[in-house]
Amino acid sequence: MAAGAGRWCDDPRMAVRIGVDGRVLNERYHGIGRVAYELCRGMARVPGVELVVFVGDQRSERFDVAALGALPGVSVRRVGMKAVDVRQLWGWWAAARDVDVMFFPYHLGASPVLGKPGVALVHDCIFETDARFAPSRAVGWAYRVMTGLVVRSLTVATVSAASAQEIERFYGRRVHPGRVIHNGVDQELRGSAEGARRLREEFGLEPGYVLHVGAQRPHKNVGLLVEAVAAVPGARLVLVGSADERFPVEKSAGERVTRLPFVPEELLGSLYAGAALLAYPSLVEGFGLPMLEAMVAGTAVLASDVPVLREVGGSAALYAAPTCAEAWTAAISRLLADDDLRAQLGAAGVVHASGFTWDRAAERLVAACRELAGSYPAAAER
Repeated sequence: MAAGAGRWCDDPRMAVRIGVDGRVLNERYHGIGRVAYELCRGMARVPGVELVVFVGDQRSERFDVAALGALPGVSVRRVGMKAVDVRQLWGWWAAARDVDVMFFPYHLGASPVLGKPGVALVHDCIFETDARFAPSRAVGWAYRVMTGLVVRSLTVATVSAASAQEIERFYGRRVHPGRVIHNGVDQELRGSAEGARRLREEFGLEPGYVLHVGAQRPHKNVGLLVEAVAAVPGARLVLVGSADERFPVEKSAGERVTRLPFVPEELLGSLYAGAALLAYPSLVEGFGLPMLEAMVAGTAVLASDVPVLREVGGSAALYAAPTCAEAWTAAISRLLADDDLRAQLGAAGVVHASGFTWDRAAERLVAACRELAGSYPAAAER
Protein backbone atom coordinates (compact mmCIF):
# COMPACT_ATOMS: atom_id res chain seq x y z
CA MET A 1 0.00 0.00 0.00
CA ALA A 2 1.31 3.42 -0.89
CA ALA A 3 2.25 5.72 1.94
CA GLY A 4 0.02 8.61 0.92
CA ALA A 5 0.47 12.17 2.09
CA GLY A 6 -2.66 11.87 4.21
CA ARG A 7 -0.83 9.56 6.62
CA TRP A 8 2.12 11.87 6.96
CA CYS A 9 3.71 12.70 10.29
CA ASP A 10 7.00 14.15 11.49
CA ASP A 11 8.60 10.72 11.98
CA PRO A 12 11.54 10.53 9.50
CA ARG A 13 11.03 6.75 9.35
CA MET A 14 7.50 7.15 8.01
CA ALA A 15 6.82 4.86 5.08
CA VAL A 16 7.08 6.49 1.68
CA ARG A 17 6.73 4.98 -1.77
CA ILE A 18 9.23 6.50 -4.17
CA GLY A 19 8.98 6.02 -7.90
CA VAL A 20 12.31 6.03 -9.75
CA ASP A 21 12.76 6.66 -13.46
CA GLY A 22 15.00 3.68 -14.20
CA ARG A 23 14.96 4.01 -18.00
CA VAL A 24 18.58 5.15 -17.75
CA LEU A 25 19.67 1.72 -16.52
CA ASN A 26 21.29 0.75 -19.79
CA GLU A 27 24.52 1.11 -21.73
CA ARG A 28 23.63 4.46 -23.28
CA TYR A 29 23.56 6.32 -19.96
CA HIS A 30 26.84 5.15 -18.48
CA GLY A 31 27.44 7.60 -15.63
CA ILE A 32 23.83 8.58 -15.01
CA GLY A 33 22.84 4.91 -15.04
CA ARG A 34 25.47 4.14 -12.42
CA VAL A 35 24.22 6.96 -10.19
CA ALA A 36 20.62 5.78 -10.57
CA TYR A 37 21.50 2.14 -9.84
CA GLU A 38 23.56 2.88 -6.74
CA LEU A 39 21.00 5.34 -5.36
CA CYS A 40 18.28 2.72 -5.79
CA ARG A 41 20.31 0.14 -3.91
CA GLY A 42 21.05 2.68 -1.19
CA MET A 43 17.44 3.82 -0.84
CA ALA A 44 16.31 0.20 -0.57
CA ARG A 45 18.37 -0.02 2.63
CA VAL A 46 16.64 2.97 4.25
CA PRO A 47 13.90 1.86 6.70
CA GLY A 48 10.37 2.66 5.62
CA VAL A 49 11.14 3.08 1.93
CA GLU A 50 9.32 1.32 -0.89
CA LEU A 51 10.71 1.73 -4.39
CA VAL A 52 8.94 1.36 -7.70
CA VAL A 53 11.59 1.38 -10.44
CA PHE A 54 10.23 2.11 -13.91
CA VAL A 55 12.40 0.64 -16.66
CA GLY A 56 12.22 0.73 -20.45
CA ASP A 57 12.34 -2.04 -23.01
CA GLN A 58 16.11 -1.87 -23.53
CA ARG A 59 17.92 -4.61 -21.62
CA SER A 60 21.16 -3.90 -19.80
CA GLU A 61 24.29 -5.95 -19.35
CA ARG A 62 25.84 -3.40 -16.97
CA PHE A 63 23.02 -3.12 -14.46
CA ASP A 64 21.34 -6.15 -12.92
CA VAL A 65 17.75 -4.94 -12.91
CA ALA A 66 16.48 -8.36 -11.83
CA ALA A 67 18.71 -8.29 -8.73
CA LEU A 68 17.51 -4.77 -7.99
CA GLY A 69 13.89 -5.90 -8.17
CA ALA A 70 14.63 -8.79 -5.83
CA LEU A 71 15.66 -6.45 -3.00
CA PRO A 72 13.13 -6.09 -0.14
CA GLY A 73 10.65 -3.32 -0.79
CA VAL A 74 11.64 -2.89 -4.46
CA SER A 75 9.43 -3.61 -7.46
CA VAL A 76 10.22 -3.14 -11.15
CA ARG A 77 7.73 -2.04 -13.78
CA ARG A 78 8.18 -1.59 -17.51
CA VAL A 79 6.94 1.54 -19.21
CA GLY A 80 6.65 2.11 -22.94
CA MET A 81 8.52 5.39 -23.04
CA LYS A 82 12.08 6.05 -24.09
CA ALA A 83 14.36 7.85 -21.63
CA VAL A 84 13.84 11.12 -23.52
CA ASP A 85 10.40 11.00 -25.12
CA VAL A 86 7.75 13.64 -25.74
CA ARG A 87 5.12 11.14 -24.58
CA GLN A 88 6.50 11.36 -21.05
CA LEU A 89 5.05 14.85 -20.75
CA TRP A 90 1.71 13.18 -20.03
CA GLY A 91 2.75 9.53 -19.64
CA TRP A 92 4.07 9.87 -16.11
CA TRP A 93 0.69 11.13 -14.87
CA ALA A 94 -0.75 7.63 -15.30
CA ALA A 95 2.39 5.54 -14.75
CA ALA A 96 3.22 7.04 -11.36
CA ARG A 97 -0.31 7.28 -10.00
CA ASP A 98 0.30 5.06 -6.95
CA VAL A 99 3.64 6.47 -5.74
CA ASP A 100 4.04 9.32 -3.27
CA VAL A 101 6.90 11.09 -5.01
CA MET A 102 8.91 10.58 -8.22
CA PHE A 103 12.67 10.73 -8.53
CA PHE A 104 14.21 11.39 -11.94
CA PRO A 105 17.98 10.66 -11.98
CA TYR A 106 18.16 12.28 -15.42
CA HIS A 107 16.17 15.49 -15.46
CA LEU A 108 15.31 15.25 -19.17
CA GLY A 109 13.23 12.20 -18.30
CA ALA A 110 10.96 14.24 -16.03
CA SER A 111 7.54 15.62 -16.81
CA PRO A 112 6.64 19.22 -15.94
CA VAL A 113 3.02 18.06 -15.52
CA LEU A 114 3.67 15.14 -13.20
CA GLY A 115 0.60 15.64 -10.99
CA LYS A 116 2.50 14.90 -7.79
CA PRO A 117 5.79 15.93 -6.16
CA GLY A 118 8.92 15.10 -8.08
CA VAL A 119 12.68 15.46 -7.65
CA ALA A 120 14.73 15.99 -10.81
CA LEU A 121 18.48 15.50 -10.60
CA VAL A 122 20.34 18.02 -12.77
CA HIS A 123 23.91 16.76 -12.92
CA ASP A 124 25.63 19.69 -14.62
CA CYS A 125 25.38 22.72 -16.86
CA ILE A 126 27.98 21.64 -19.40
CA PHE A 127 26.00 22.51 -22.53
CA GLU A 128 25.10 25.87 -21.05
CA THR A 129 28.71 26.75 -20.26
CA ASP A 130 29.86 26.66 -23.88
CA ALA A 131 27.68 26.05 -26.93
CA ARG A 132 30.53 24.08 -28.51
CA PHE A 133 30.11 21.38 -25.87
CA ALA A 134 26.67 20.41 -27.22
CA PRO A 135 26.50 17.92 -30.11
CA SER A 136 24.79 20.57 -32.23
CA ARG A 137 23.16 23.98 -31.95
CA ALA A 138 19.71 22.39 -32.20
CA VAL A 139 20.46 19.88 -29.44
CA GLY A 140 21.84 22.62 -27.19
CA TRP A 141 18.75 24.77 -27.74
CA ALA A 142 16.32 21.91 -27.07
CA TYR A 143 18.27 20.88 -23.99
CA ARG A 144 18.03 24.37 -22.49
CA VAL A 145 14.32 24.68 -23.23
CA MET A 146 13.49 21.33 -21.62
CA THR A 147 15.80 21.93 -18.67
CA GLY A 148 14.16 25.31 -18.08
CA LEU A 149 10.71 23.68 -17.99
CA VAL A 150 11.84 21.00 -15.55
CA VAL A 151 13.68 23.24 -13.10
CA ARG A 152 10.68 25.56 -12.88
CA SER A 153 8.12 22.81 -12.33
CA LEU A 154 9.81 20.21 -10.12
CA THR A 155 12.08 20.24 -7.09
CA VAL A 156 15.69 20.34 -8.26
CA ALA A 157 18.54 18.35 -6.78
CA THR A 158 22.11 18.29 -8.00
CA VAL A 159 25.41 16.56 -7.27
CA SER A 160 27.64 19.45 -6.22
CA ALA A 161 27.51 22.95 -4.81
CA ALA A 162 29.29 24.13 -7.95
CA SER A 163 26.50 22.75 -10.12
CA ALA A 164 23.93 24.36 -7.84
CA GLN A 165 25.56 27.73 -8.49
CA GLU A 166 25.48 27.12 -12.24
CA ILE A 167 21.80 26.14 -12.18
CA GLU A 168 20.99 29.40 -10.42
CA ARG A 169 23.21 31.30 -12.86
CA PHE A 170 21.63 29.89 -16.02
CA TYR A 171 18.06 29.27 -14.90
CA GLY A 172 17.51 31.57 -11.94
CA ARG A 173 16.50 28.63 -9.73
CA ARG A 174 18.13 28.32 -6.32
CA VAL A 175 18.87 24.77 -5.25
CA HIS A 176 18.25 24.26 -1.55
CA PRO A 177 21.46 23.13 0.25
CA GLY A 178 19.63 20.00 1.38
CA ARG A 179 19.18 19.04 -2.26
CA VAL A 180 22.91 19.06 -3.01
CA ILE A 181 23.61 15.33 -2.95
CA HIS A 182 27.20 14.32 -3.63
CA ASN A 183 27.69 11.10 -5.54
CA GLY A 184 29.04 8.14 -3.67
CA VAL A 185 31.84 5.85 -4.78
CA ASP A 186 32.40 2.11 -4.54
CA GLN A 187 34.54 1.75 -1.43
CA GLU A 188 35.74 -1.70 -2.53
CA LEU A 189 37.37 -0.49 -5.74
CA ARG A 190 40.75 -2.14 -5.26
CA GLY A 191 43.31 -3.68 -7.53
CA SER A 192 44.28 -7.36 -7.59
CA ALA A 193 47.05 -9.52 -8.97
CA GLU A 194 44.55 -11.26 -11.24
CA GLY A 195 43.23 -7.92 -12.48
CA ALA A 196 46.75 -6.71 -13.22
CA ARG A 197 47.44 -9.92 -15.13
CA ARG A 198 44.31 -9.51 -17.25
CA LEU A 199 45.10 -5.87 -18.01
CA ARG A 200 48.56 -6.90 -19.17
CA GLU A 201 47.43 -9.88 -21.27
CA GLU A 202 44.16 -8.52 -22.67
CA PHE A 203 45.04 -4.84 -23.12
CA GLY A 204 48.84 -4.71 -23.03
CA LEU A 205 48.89 -2.42 -19.98
CA GLU A 206 51.94 -2.41 -17.75
CA PRO A 207 51.75 -0.45 -14.45
CA GLY A 208 52.92 3.15 -14.22
CA TYR A 209 50.80 4.86 -16.87
CA VAL A 210 49.01 8.21 -16.70
CA LEU A 211 45.28 7.44 -16.77
CA HIS A 212 42.21 9.31 -17.93
CA VAL A 213 38.72 7.82 -17.56
CA GLY A 214 35.74 9.31 -19.35
CA ALA A 215 34.23 9.80 -22.79
CA GLN A 216 36.54 12.00 -24.84
CA ARG A 217 34.07 14.84 -25.31
CA PRO A 218 35.22 18.43 -25.86
CA HIS A 219 34.67 19.59 -22.28
CA LYS A 220 36.92 16.78 -21.03
CA ASN A 221 39.88 18.73 -22.47
CA VAL A 222 41.74 15.55 -23.43
CA GLY A 223 43.66 17.35 -26.17
CA LEU A 224 45.55 19.34 -23.55
CA LEU A 225 46.39 16.12 -21.72
CA VAL A 226 47.75 14.49 -24.87
CA GLU A 227 49.91 17.55 -25.48
CA ALA A 228 51.15 17.60 -21.90
CA VAL A 229 52.07 13.91 -21.78
CA ALA A 230 53.86 14.17 -25.12
CA ALA A 231 56.27 16.61 -23.47
CA VAL A 232 57.13 14.25 -20.60
CA PRO A 233 59.92 11.83 -21.60
CA GLY A 234 58.90 8.22 -21.15
CA ALA A 235 55.35 8.97 -19.99
CA ARG A 236 52.54 6.73 -21.21
CA LEU A 237 48.91 7.84 -21.40
CA VAL A 238 45.90 5.51 -21.26
CA LEU A 239 42.54 6.97 -22.35
CA VAL A 240 39.58 4.85 -21.27
CA GLY A 241 36.19 5.79 -22.69
CA SER A 242 34.32 6.25 -25.92
CA ALA A 243 35.76 8.49 -28.61
CA ASP A 244 34.06 11.62 -29.90
CA GLU A 245 34.27 12.58 -33.58
CA ARG A 246 34.80 16.19 -32.52
CA PHE A 247 38.11 15.14 -30.98
CA PRO A 248 39.90 12.57 -33.16
CA VAL A 249 42.33 11.18 -30.59
CA GLU A 250 43.89 8.79 -33.05
CA LYS A 251 45.26 11.66 -35.13
CA SER A 252 46.86 13.50 -32.24
CA ALA A 253 47.76 10.83 -29.73
CA GLY A 254 51.09 9.48 -30.83
CA GLU A 255 52.66 6.10 -30.05
CA ARG A 256 52.73 6.61 -26.28
CA VAL A 257 48.95 6.91 -26.02
CA THR A 258 46.67 3.89 -25.71
CA ARG A 259 42.95 4.38 -26.22
CA LEU A 260 40.58 1.77 -24.80
CA PRO A 261 36.90 2.41 -25.54
CA PHE A 262 35.86 -0.15 -22.93
CA VAL A 263 37.31 -1.93 -19.92
CA PRO A 264 35.18 -4.50 -18.00
CA GLU A 265 33.89 -3.18 -14.70
CA GLU A 266 35.49 -6.03 -12.78
CA LEU A 267 38.87 -4.67 -13.91
CA LEU A 268 38.15 -1.05 -12.99
CA GLY A 269 39.85 -1.24 -9.58
CA SER A 270 42.97 -2.79 -11.10
CA LEU A 271 42.93 -0.20 -13.89
CA TYR A 272 43.11 2.62 -11.34
CA ALA A 273 45.56 0.81 -9.07
CA GLY A 274 47.96 0.20 -11.97
CA ALA A 275 48.15 3.89 -12.85
CA ALA A 276 50.89 6.15 -11.55
CA LEU A 277 48.27 8.90 -11.46
CA LEU A 278 44.85 9.84 -12.72
CA ALA A 279 44.85 13.02 -14.83
CA TYR A 280 41.50 14.82 -15.03
CA PRO A 281 41.83 18.06 -17.04
CA SER A 282 38.12 18.84 -17.56
CA LEU A 283 37.07 22.40 -18.26
CA VAL A 284 33.71 21.84 -16.56
CA GLU A 285 32.01 18.92 -14.80
CA GLY A 286 28.98 18.25 -12.69
CA PHE A 287 30.96 16.16 -10.23
CA GLY A 288 34.09 14.18 -11.15
CA LEU A 289 33.55 10.59 -9.99
CA PRO A 290 36.76 9.16 -11.56
CA MET A 291 38.74 11.27 -9.08
CA LEU A 292 37.14 9.45 -6.15
CA GLU A 293 37.43 6.07 -7.85
CA ALA A 294 41.16 6.60 -8.26
CA MET A 295 41.46 7.71 -4.64
CA VAL A 296 39.70 4.59 -3.35
CA ALA A 297 42.27 2.54 -5.27
CA GLY A 298 45.08 4.52 -3.64
CA THR A 299 46.14 6.33 -6.82
CA ALA A 300 47.32 9.94 -6.90
CA VAL A 301 45.04 12.45 -8.64
CA LEU A 302 45.90 15.51 -10.72
CA ALA A 303 42.86 17.58 -11.67
CA SER A 304 41.86 20.89 -13.21
CA ASP A 305 41.84 23.82 -10.86
CA VAL A 306 38.11 24.52 -11.22
CA PRO A 307 35.58 24.86 -8.35
CA VAL A 308 33.72 21.59 -8.84
CA LEU A 309 36.87 19.45 -8.90
CA ARG A 310 38.25 21.29 -5.87
CA GLU A 311 34.94 20.45 -4.16
CA VAL A 312 35.28 16.76 -5.01
CA GLY A 313 39.02 16.33 -4.46
CA GLY A 314 39.63 18.67 -1.53
CA SER A 315 43.20 18.66 -0.28
CA ALA A 316 43.76 15.06 -1.41
CA ALA A 317 44.60 15.99 -5.01
CA LEU A 318 46.97 18.23 -6.93
CA TYR A 319 45.56 20.86 -9.30
CA ALA A 320 46.69 22.60 -12.47
CA ALA A 321 45.16 25.33 -14.63
CA PRO A 322 42.95 23.66 -17.27
CA THR A 323 44.16 25.93 -20.07
CA CYS A 324 47.91 25.61 -19.54
CA ALA A 325 49.53 22.53 -21.07
CA GLU A 326 52.91 23.54 -19.61
CA ALA A 327 51.47 23.43 -16.08
CA TRP A 328 50.18 19.92 -16.72
CA THR A 329 53.49 18.81 -18.14
CA ALA A 330 55.28 20.11 -15.04
CA ALA A 331 52.79 18.49 -12.64
CA ILE A 332 52.86 15.12 -14.42
CA SER A 333 56.68 15.19 -14.51
CA ARG A 334 56.78 15.97 -10.80
CA LEU A 335 54.39 13.18 -9.86
CA LEU A 336 56.09 10.56 -12.01
CA ALA A 337 59.48 11.43 -10.49
CA ASP A 338 58.38 11.65 -6.84
CA ASP A 339 57.36 8.30 -5.37
CA ASP A 340 56.84 9.79 -1.90
CA LEU A 341 54.47 12.48 -3.17
CA ARG A 342 52.39 9.92 -5.05
CA ALA A 343 52.24 7.74 -1.94
CA GLN A 344 51.18 10.70 0.22
CA LEU A 345 48.45 11.67 -2.20
CA GLY A 346 47.32 8.07 -2.51
CA ALA A 347 46.99 7.66 1.26
CA ALA A 348 45.21 11.00 1.64
CA GLY A 349 42.86 10.08 -1.18
CA VAL A 350 41.75 6.83 0.46
CA VAL A 351 40.76 8.74 3.60
CA HIS A 352 39.08 11.54 1.65
CA ALA A 353 37.06 9.21 -0.61
CA SER A 354 35.76 7.27 2.40
CA GLY A 355 33.44 10.20 3.12
CA PHE A 356 31.58 9.73 -0.18
CA THR A 357 29.22 6.77 0.17
CA TRP A 358 26.09 5.83 -1.75
CA ASP A 359 24.29 5.13 1.52
CA ARG A 360 24.85 8.72 2.63
CA ALA A 361 23.67 10.02 -0.74
CA ALA A 362 20.59 7.80 -0.63
CA GLU A 363 19.69 8.97 2.88
CA ARG A 364 19.79 12.61 1.76
CA LEU A 365 17.64 11.81 -1.24
CA VAL A 366 15.07 9.93 0.85
CA ALA A 367 14.91 12.83 3.29
CA ALA A 368 14.13 15.18 0.41
CA CYS A 369 11.45 12.83 -0.93
CA ARG A 370 9.83 12.43 2.47
CA GLU A 371 9.72 16.18 2.96
CA LEU A 372 8.06 16.68 -0.42
CA ALA A 373 5.56 13.88 0.08
CA GLY A 374 4.58 15.37 3.43
CA SER A 375 4.07 18.93 2.22
CA TYR A 376 2.67 18.48 -1.29
CA PRO A 377 1.02 20.40 -2.90
CA ALA A 378 2.17 23.30 -0.73
CA ALA A 379 5.86 22.40 -0.73
CA ALA A 380 7.94 25.43 0.15
CA GLU A 381 10.16 25.15 -2.92
CA ARG A 382 7.41 24.80 -5.54
